[in-house]
Amino acid sequence: MPVPAKGRCAISCSKSFCKEEFGRFVQWASENLSAEDFERLPPWCDVKDWPGKIVGVCDYAARTQAAPGESWNEGYPYWWDLSGVVSFDLQIPCRGNVGMWQLPLSLSEQVTAADLQERSVGAVIATAEDAARVFRAAIPIAGKNEGFFVLPLDADCRALAAPILVSLGEASTTTVDPSGVFSAALQVGAKTIVVAHNHPSGDITPSAQDYELTDQLKWLGTKIGVEVLDHLIVSGEQWCVVERN
Repeated sequence: MPVPAKGRCAISCSKSFCKEEFGRFVQWASENLSAEDFERLPPWCDVKDWPGKIVGVCDYAARTQAAPGESWNEGYPYWWDLSGVVSFDLQIPCRGNVGMWQLPLSLSEQVTAADLQERSVGAVIATAEDAARVFRAAIPIAGKNEGFFVLPLDADCRALAAPILVSLGEASTTTVDPSGVFSAALQVGAKTIVVAHNHPSGDITPSAQDYELTDQLKWLGTKIGVEVLDHLIVSGEQWCVVERN
């Protein structure tokens, strides 16, 4: 079957996944991936409990062109010129064969969000705009509900992890436990944090509760020794900093 010229594919584990099947995939990958990309693949001890999950993604460019109307079938066995392998800490449910297969549209938004989050680790967050860009990639994980995220940073304002979802509420509100915010940050050794939540309505105007929560988190941060740099509201391409004038 002809294959597309280029695109994005998923590394997945099937429900019948076994060590031997994974071994055949690793053998293939060792011969077809660059040494750098091969090193990014998760080992068997990490993936043995992940059947039916997407464990990573990569980009590909095929050596042959697809004929008009042809599509890549799930589980297609041949792949070429792979690059940018990204392994996920949080596996995404899917259906598919072990190996790599083209992403279905139904999963593309969720996988892209996870991919962008993984790539944000180590990024310098020098401004609120930098933080908004990272949070924008995380927001789709909350779906149509309001979610509250914390981005933990080291002393040099580098992201120690992807934004951590600490609270998921309803379509218009979520209840945030400040202790959960700082607990998530301290677990990865954060020195400072940026927090954010989404407004599914699209209106990024801060509420009275948003201002109160910001004040509370910043006050607690001074006591705990983890500075809260900013609290953002993000909705689509829009964002704002929750701060009193």
